Amino acid sequence: MSPRHGTGTIRSVLQGLRVIDVDSHVMEPDDLWERYLDKRFVDRAPKSRRITPDHPYFAEFEFAGVKRSGVVDMSTIHFVPDGHGGREPVTETYAPWIEAGFSARSYLDYMDAAGIDHMLVYPTIGLPLTALPDLDADLAAAVKRAYNSWLADFCADGDGRIHGVGALDLRDVDLAIAEATRCVHDLGFRSVYVLPDPPVRGVPLDHASFDPLWSAISELGVPLGTHEGIMHSNGNVGYVGAAQLAGSTIPFAGLAASFGFGEMLAALLFTGSICPRHPDLRVVFTESTVGWAPSWLHFLDEKWEAASLMGHPVAECAPSHYFARQCFISGDGGDPGYRVAADAGFGGSLLAASDFPHPESPDFPHALDNFFGETGLSHDQLRAIFWDNPARLYGFE
Repeated sequence: MSPRHGTGTIRSVLQGLRVIDVDSHVMEPDDLWERYLDKRFVDRAPKSRRITPDHPYFAEFEFAGVKRSGVVDMSTIHFVPDGHGGREPVTETYAPWIEAGFSARSYLDYMDAAGIDHMLVYPTIGLPLTALPDLDADLAAAVKRAYNSWLADFCADGDGRIHGVGALDLRDVDLAIAEATRCVHDLGFRSVYVLPDPPVRGVPLDHASFDPLWSAISELGVPLGTHEGIMHSNGNVGYVGAAQLAGSTIPFAGLAASFGFGEMLAALLFTGSICPRHPDLRVVFTESTVGWAPSWLHFLDEKWEAASLMGHPVAECAPSHYFARQCFISGDGGDPGYRVAADAGFGGSLLAASDFPHPESPDFPHALDNFFGETGLSHDQLRAIFWDNPARLYGFE
């Protein structure tokens, strides 16, 4: 397999820097649940229909009475430059990976083309799959276990370069602790993640009931990823900003609010309450740009100071202190927020991601090139973003 576009100069463009992509995604197969889900839950298993060469790029699925359908036919979207001044359909650009079923071996071809040494992978279907109201905790945990077991087998075909981020559900803290332990000790994952939304209204992430989980993850010595997701459905599924955006004509409104504000709210909870109580916990914020970090943290610091002066119980230090000490954030190439965040003193918290194989960048497979050029980042800063910071965080040598 070879990518559609010429890639012989990628390594020279990246100036020989080693790269860890901290946020890309697997494309789960339709038979995952049939093969891996605990048989006790087979009658309530998720059902999905993923892409084929003649089917839309992303999946349709049904679970717990909620159905996601009406997926855009990506063969009609001319998005990626064809190298001749025009653009070609996403399905043509990704044709080799579609034909390979998005196998781990096909990911290695992309990584070689893009100049990526190691890749950490999150779900696609699985991101919002258990974000449903009134979902049974045992079923939700079983779905996560099934996904993680499949993910371990997927990564086993990745020549030690593709690394799973284990999925946890928050409805049952004891089950989440057990699964985090299995992910690290038995499956060999370098990280686990949660959807940064409370599974029960009125029980936010900084509620004391979650403290045993944050402690367990700290003791496991792996970072905790936070990754938002949104389910477009015919069910009563909420997401960050749902009330304000109901009825909006903006097609990307839900996605922007969920991924953007969802991670910002998670940063508020972790830096304002959770990280101070768990000084060894390391937290990663994903797919929400980088630029909000310095301005949001400055705002939070002001609110922390005002609350402190008024005598309210607050953490010993301002939120920006805990972010710099324990938190990390990833974004895409070309994000001007990298320079702002570095200038604000958060250079040690910055990471890079390509989001493969989600067709976010019209520069595929050259998305990492956008970290160069007019970004104003020095070679040393780029080395920290691409390798030093994530290597320290995830334990690469």
